[in-house]
Amino acid sequence: MISLKRLVLIAAVALAPTACLHHHASDDENRSGPATLRVDNHNWQNVEIEVTHRGIRSHLGTVNAAATGEFRFPENLLSDLGEIQLIAHAVGTPYTITTGVIVIKPGTQVRWNLESTLSQSTLSVY
Repeated sequence: MISLKRLVLIAAVALAPTACLHHHASDDENRSGPATLRVDNHNWQNVEIEVTHRGIRSHLGTVNAAATGEFRFPENLLSDLGEIQLIAHAVGTPYTITTGVIVIKPGTQVRWNLESTLSQSTLSVY
């Protein structure tokens, strides 16, 4: 028959590995809600905003001159890897700027500051 001390020792050894386990939520688990884009247009022209995903170009909206626009990325852009590029075209001009590839997931916030010279614009992804 197993003594009480031995039984306690076996239980302690068996449970020890699970005592060290902790669940830490990953960034993906903490993020929820829609992915959004905020465009601060410091340009003197209205700017058309488009997004490219898997080679398909879609219109998100227009931001008036010296104004701010907010957009919600469509759900279909959040599937797979969520890799997109943003495009801004100053209406009535030949000037267009395209971002590098960015990754968006649910809860991602993108902020794009468009300057009067589009090539000096900045992009932040949170």
